[in-house]
Amino acid sequence: MKISRNIKIDGQVAELAPLQIHSLQSLLAGNKQGEVPSLCEEMYLIIWCLSGTVKISLDTEVFLINENVVFCVRPGQVFTMEIDENAKGYAISFEEEYIELTDVRLAGLFRISFFNRFNSVPVIRIWGDAIALMASVADKMIQEYNNVLDLRSDILKGYLKIFMIYVCRQIKQDSHDICCSRKSDLVKLFFTQLERHYASKKMVKEYAEILAVSPSYLNDVVKQLSGRTVSHHIQQRIVLEAKRKVLQDGFSLKETAYDLGFWNPAHFSKYFKNCSGINFTDFKKGFNVNERSFV
Repeated sequence: MKISRNIKIDGQVAELAPLQIHSLQSLLAGNKQGEVPSLCEEMYLIIWCLSGTVKISLDTEVFLINENVVFCVRPGQVFTMEIDENAKGYAISFEEEYIELTDVRLAGLFRISFFNRFNSVPVIRIWGDAIALMASVADKMIQEYNNVLDLRSDILKGYLKIFMIYVCRQIKQDSHDICCSRKSDLVKLFFTQLERHYASKKMVKEYAEILAVSPSYLNDVVKQLSGRTVSHHIQQRIVLEAKRKVLQDGFSLKETAYDLGFWNPAHFSKYFKNCSGINFTDFKKGFNVNERSFV
């Protein structure tokens, strides 16, 4: 059963609550009855599979997740998921501002932990006692989400905060815990700046200037902690955005090139081929996704 989070009514994004939580079973049941699931593309989305299998298509890749795996999707990413009939788990979506209102420090920890781990796959496995504790909190969130009593929003924020603390604890146990070093801080700042400027800044020296370090030092540190050079990350971020524009908006080569700061479409076409290994026209006609399994 395929579910997308591109929710639009008459061409406009539907007005949705800043926090939604559903069991995977209820999403399946609603989909069978023709109901549109409330999974907005402008929100963070956390999929926690307790059992069964969930197939997630994210941008140009496919991931298979199952027992006690948590997968997180950023706002704006092209996303669909296919839920196995026997799958159990939860889907929690929330606006970035919502978690910031809940706890600014927790919001920062969540973004750094999940999306600055120098790993392109935002996935973790839940272990031990945390499974039952997190499931209990998620069940209480669903119960509160479905009622109309006073102070409902405040209680939901409290439950979300507790749930996210458990998630961040698991991430910390699951990672190499390099977040406190000066080098990792520099790399996180680089990725932050890359996210802001990938369409306008394409040279290593431009990011080095922003971060007040030499290009060679920035490249050495990024390669040491991420396994890839600064140039590689810049190129792949541009290619990823180009693919999104094709998948989401059906952009042409010329439109994509101009939107990403390339004034010569032919130059962009060569850039895309060199960085992705595939011709832009061939990609637009029909791309091949890579499937990864987390079981």
